[in-house]
Amino acid sequence: MKRALWLGLGVVLLSNAVALGGVWYNRSGAPEAQLLLSERELQRVYGGWLREQDDGVLRLQLSWRHAGEGWQLPWLDEAKLRELGFAAGTDEQAWGRQPAREVWLVLELDGPVHRRQVEQARQALEAAEAELRARPESEVLQQERDEHRRRLLHEQQQASRLILVDAGVDAEVLRQRWPDRQRQVVLVGRMEPYRHGAEAGYGASIRLENDRLSVPHAYRELARGWERSYEQSGFKAQVEVAFGRRHEPWVLSIRQ
Repeated sequence: MKRALWLGLGVVLLSNAVALGGVWYNRSGAPEAQLLLSERELQRVYGGWLREQDDGVLRLQLSWRHAGEGWQLPWLDEAKLRELGFAAGTDEQAWGRQPAREVWLVLELDGPVHRRQVEQARQALEAAEAELRARPESEVLQQERDEHRRRLLHEQQQASRLILVDAGVDAEVLRQRWPDRQRQVVLVGRMEPYRHGAEAGYGASIRLENDRLSVPHAYRELARGWERSYEQSGFKAQVEVAFGRRHEPWVLSIRQ
């Protein structure tokens, strides 16, 4: 009985030592990337086994998106699919056999892709306003103008500026291609591409690994104002986040 107890205790201590060693290694040396994120790029994690009252830890999760409003990923073509190890083309049987694969993903903060998103929303609003000026009595055009106005406001003030811009199988190669460590971060994730019948382009189901980070105790009170619906609460924050040698994030500072 005592032997089993000691063995169990040893396993727990060994697991903790391995975990702490991993944290130390990740945070040793210069960060792989360091981004200044806001409440737009970080969501507070609620519910399930991660509820803060369960373990007293307050956690955030990276909030990212891809460019455009459709399901297609603009940078995902047949050449990229083959580079990532997936089948491409129109072979439906080959598509059905493809499991998700681990890949490296590049997220860019407030870069050209995001600015293009804002500009496209602005141009769409201008076109809707011009159309409405020609037919001011049209309720349909008024509604379309209002919807475009809402979309532009969302892009400018609420949508995440962290956008998926590339993927690859080698983190170092991607870092050379995307060298700005203040705006671009390389993270590991799992990707499963898909098509929609005869429609052009490719989409993918993507899940980031290590996209959650704990809030240090010194900032817990400040972060408690962090609500899921920050659009209504008006909560604003600037969060300095580092990504280490294992590409795992941690919070350096939070300020409002």
